[in-house]
This record gives sequence, structure tokens and C-alpha cells, in this order.
Amino acid sequence: MTVSSRWLAREAVLAAAAAATLATLLVWLGPPGTDFAAHAYQRTVFLEHGFTLWNNFWYAGRYSFISYSVLYYPLAALLGIRLLAVATIAAAALAFAVVLGREFGPAARWSSRTFAVVWAGIVLSAAFPFALGAALALLALWALQAGRLWRFALVAALTLAASPLAFLLLALVLGGIALGRRPNRRVLTRAGLAVAAIGTAGVFLQRAFPGGGRYPFPSLELVAALAFCGIGLALAWGVERARVLRSIFVVYAAACIASFAVPSDLGENIARLRFAALPIGVLLLALRQWRPRIVGVIALGLALSWNLSPLVANYASARSDAAAEAPYWAPAVSYLKQHLTASYRVEAVATAGHWEAVYLPRAGIPIARGWFRQDDFPQNRVLYGHLGPHTYVRWLRRLGARYVVLTNATPDYSARAEAALLRGGRSGLHAVLRTAQLTIYAVPSPRSLVTGPAPARVLSLSQNGVRLALQRPGSYRLAIRYSAYWQANGVCIAPGKDGMINITTGRAGVVDLDFDVDAGRLIASLEGRQHRRCSR
Repeated sequence: MTVSSRWLAREAVLAAAAAATLATLLVWLGPPGTDFAAHAYQRTVFLEHGFTLWNNFWYAGRYSFISYSVLYYPLAALLGIRLLAVATIAAAALAFAVVLGREFGPAARWSSRTFAVVWAGIVLSAAFPFALGAALALLALWALQAGRLWRFALVAALTLAASPLAFLLLALVLGGIALGRRPNRRVLTRAGLAVAAIGTAGVFLQRAFPGGGRYPFPSLELVAALAFCGIGLALAWGVERARVLRSIFVVYAAACIASFAVPSDLGENIARLRFAALPIGVLLLALRQWRPRIVGVIALGLALSWNLSPLVANYASARSDAAAEAPYWAPAVSYLKQHLTASYRVEAVATAGHWEAVYLPRAGIPIARGWFRQDDFPQNRVLYGHLGPHTYVRWLRRLGARYVVLTNATPDYSARAEAALLRGGRSGLHAVLRTAQLTIYAVPSPRSLVTGPAPARVLSLSQNGVRLALQRPGSYRLAIRYSAYWQANGVCIAPGKDGMINITTGRAGVVDLDFDVDAGRLIASLEGRQHRRCSR
């Protein structure tokens, strides 16, 4: 082993050890991150139901796992959320140190050390599938540097399986590398073909299981991302060793603009590179030999702010969140278990930590929302603006909600208007249960999940199925999101104008709807066909 390789190994191990230590302290002693509730519930679903593709207990039904992370939840079920988080953060720090060390030499020393510290802070956001994907993306770059193309292709595919967002960032970085220099043509061509093939598979997967929602991208966040790219370009200008970084900034800025201009489920998530903003700034200044110092200090201050501000906000929000504990929700679970029938769901006013999305569905209580914000649009977008009582009650009835649970925990920003409406007594709902920490309201004249020409009811609701009792033939609306994979014997299933299921039957009696993926339905979904499907 040469002196250079010994130095690189020492730096990589040091970075991994520091990241693992800090992540361990944060994940076991710190408050749960903002996204922790989503992973806690999804892990429970995986443990209880395996790799199911549909979930009736969030958002009037949604695709689970397949459209978000194929790889993360099986690993989380095996290792646990916390241990997996520490392992992925340490692996990312190790790979980051190796990749930068090979590319920039000793000048990358402080960048890799800084990355080890700030990347551990991702625990405070609990963006763990992304963290797993980022670790795999860095390992893919390591394999590419070593000329291991098959290993690169395999790890890049695992990156997509862990986090489509991380795979997109990997593709953007590779695009920047290709623009910034002229690497080995054979390596570049094969790596590009591998990324294109894997990306195409990802597009087909999203086409087959479309989410249909969008993630918001505030204009101020776009300005911050473009400012980061602009300052990075300025610092890299004229520095030959930073040429590849200039190209990456250009490609990344273009991607941010495109994500802002075209609404999708990506949205502001494209700005996740902010979690490495400070290490990138440190690397740029090291390549400039830390000159000019005043400009460098200002640039590092801005990078530090952009890097840490969401993590600090997450920490402040989560450190005193009593709603994170199961006993907090016990009175609501007990009341709803006694009074809620299968024909209705519950609206739980979203808390900052979204723990309602864990404890109610875990108890078998379907809720109108959950914890994937892109699923709110367009179905629940009325909650994000001015909310009047008539609009609110109409929304509740449309989703088949019979009860509303309001806690004294800090509400999510999307639920502030809803919470104020309920607390102000102007909602038209009346309280049926009050405890020290929560109030349950009854919706006036609630509408069943299934409505039509005659009385109908839901006999049972499972993770990926529903049993109905219909008193006579006709066309019925079922307040569960339509998918091409719903099937039932003896009825026709079609998407309604509002995206819910429309059932037409020529007979009365019990109807069983099941979520079933087969070749025919898969092809129909890939082709974008969501028309009426009938079966005998």
C-alpha cells in the first residue's frame, strides 16, 4: 500500500467513524426526525403484510413502497430504522472521503471531515430512504472511479431502488462530470448507457404505478438553490481543478429550474443537495487555497445556513413533541375502535411530527391523510389555503370522514387553518370526546365511503381490499382512489371524475374488490389506459 493510499484509507475511516458516532448520538438520544413517523408506519406495514403494493389506510388509498423506495423498508424491517440509519450515514461518509480524495487529493481533507459532521445531521430530518440512496450513489461513483463498470451499474440500480431522488442526483452529477472534462470514452459511454437503461426502468415503474400528485416548490427555495449554484460557480471560476464542479453547478441549476417550472412529485425535493452544501463550499475554498478569505467566510456562512436551517427547524419542532408516544393517542384509538364502522374513515388534523399517521392506521383506523405531502395534491389542496366551514365539511364528506381528531400538539403548516377553524367553533362539527390532549369531533351528516342509488355499506376494509354490501344494482361511488389494478367479479370498475372508484353492478349483494397486479393491467397502466374494466 502506498503512502497516498494509506492516507486515503485513514481519512475515509476517520470520516466514517465520526459520522457513525454523531449519527448514533442523534438517532438514539435526539428527538425523532420529521419523516420518522412515515418510516415507522411503513416498516410496520412491511412487517405485517410484506411487500404489499397498496395501502387503503392513508390518503383514501395510495401505492406503497413501489413508488417511493423498493429497497429501504425491507432493510429497515431487517435491521431496524436506527441501526440502518447509522450504517448508511457511515457508508456515505466513507465513500464521500474516498471519491473526493481520489479526485482532489489532500485538498479534500477538510471537506470530507465536514461532510462526516453535517451529513450525520440528516438524522434530524429522518430522510432515511434518501440517505440510503445517497450512500449507494457515492459507492457507485467510487466504483466508476475504479473502472468497475459492472459494479457501478449494479450499485446505480440499487440507488434507484432505494431512492429515485438519489438516483436523479447521481445522474446529474455524472452529467456534470461528462461536461466538465473528457474522461475515458469507453467508460463514459458504458456508464451513460447503464444510467439510461436504469433510468428508463424507473420511468416505466412510475408509469406503471403513477402517484398523480405533486410536491410544492416555493419560489424562495428555488432562489436559495440558484444562489448556491451561482456562488459555487463564482468560486470555481478560473480554478482548473474545480472545472468539473463548475459543470455540476450548471447542470444542477438547470434541474432545479426544470423542477420548479414543471409541477411533479419531485418539487422542492430536488434541493436535497443542500445537505452537503457546507462540505462542497469547503472543498471549493480549499481548491482556491482559502482565498479571498473575506469572500470565503461569507460564502461558508451562507452554505452553512442553507445546509443546517432545515435540520435546526426539525430539531426545534421535534424535541418537545409529546404526540410521538403511543399513550398520547390511546384515548382516540379507544373511542374510534368503539364508534367507527368500516363505512367511514377519520380525519386526523396533521401534527408537525405526523404521528397520527402512525398510531391510528396501526390500530386499523383509516385516515384521510398520511405523511407523503405529494399525495395531498390535488385531493387535499383545500387545506393549504383559506378554509371556510362549508368547504371543509364538503371535503370531509367527499372522503367519507365521520370523525375528526384534533390534538393540542403543534399542527403541520398545512393544518393550521383547519386547526383554527375547529378551535374557533366555526366548523359546524360538534365535540364527542374531550381529553387533556385531544378532542374528537363528529362530522354532521357524514357520507359513507360507498354511495349510490340505494343504501350501501362497507363490510370490511383491509390493506389492499374492500368488501361492500350493495342493496340493489346500479352505479356506486367508492371513496377510494382508483387504480388500474382494482378488480372484482361481476362488476365494472372505472375512474370517477374526482379520481375515486366508480362501480357499476347488475346485481345486489356482496362485492369484493381486490388490488391485483397482472400482466394485462400492468400493460394497460403503462399505456395510460384507465378506462372501464368489467369482469364476470
